Amino acid sequence: MQFRILHWQSYAPLVEISKHQHMWSFFGRSYHYNLFIGLTEFLIGVLIVFRRTRLIALLLALGVCLNILVLNIEFDADFAINHVLFDLTIITVLLYDYGKGLYRYFIQIGGKFDNSMVALESKFMTRLPYLFIFFLSVSYFIFAFGIKKKYAVNENIVGAYHIQDIKINDSIRDLGQGWQTKDPMLFIEYNNQFVLSITDTLVMGRYIQKEDSITIYMEYPNQFDLKSIKGLMKNSSSIIGTTGKNQTFQMIYEKVDGRNNYLNNLYE
Repeated sequence: MQFRILHWQSYAPLVEISKHQHMWSFFGRSYHYNLFIGLTEFLIGVLIVFRRTRLIALLLALGVCLNILVLNIEFDADFAINHVLFDLTIITVLLYDYGKGLYRYFIQIGGKFDNSMVALESKFMTRLPYLFIFFLSVSYFIFAFGIKKKYAVNENIVGAYHIQDIKINDSIRDLGQGWQTKDPMLFIEYNNQFVLSITDTLVMGRYIQKEDSITIYMEYPNQFDLKSIKGLMKNSSSIIGTTGKNQTFQMIYEKVDGRNNYLNNLYE
């Protein structure tokens, strides 16, 4: 659920989007890079549990967190700075006990290995880290699954659309051109945001979708004096229903081919 860019924002010129959006869209371009970073952070979490591999984990975590901190500062991701600083504080505290050993290993003996023996642990203490990793991983999976289910939407409807017609009481409305686009457009976002790009402006709203039915709540006032719409989505090509004023409503549209815009294709 990280590095997702709203479809309507992908049509904004680069000069008009924030540094944070630049960074978010860049990292979101590669699923496999996201997977690599996630697995690296998970590996750090596993290695830090074991005494023999804790130093390796702390050194990896130090590099990862310093990189994230610089990115957050330089790209104005202010909401995440305190979190990374907290992580760095914990890493620094845990590394303190290794300070003399690190100085000796890297400076005094120039990276040569020391054959000193590690004290043996009891069977219970040996197995405890494995139990901790298992229960923590399973519980976090359940938590993440619940969060994703809570905010789940039909991914098939998320995307960008070219609007062909909007009819209210069988009267075709003038749509003009879209905001930053030649054609009027509709954007249905994963965060239940519903955006109309018409008459050279953006009209924001929110939607609730269940099977074929959809309920839309628009910001008011707007060009068409719409407060809400209740209707059905027909074959991902139209919305047919009524407005909050009991007017008939019909919107006909065509989905943008994701191959023409990687942001639309990334999550479909």
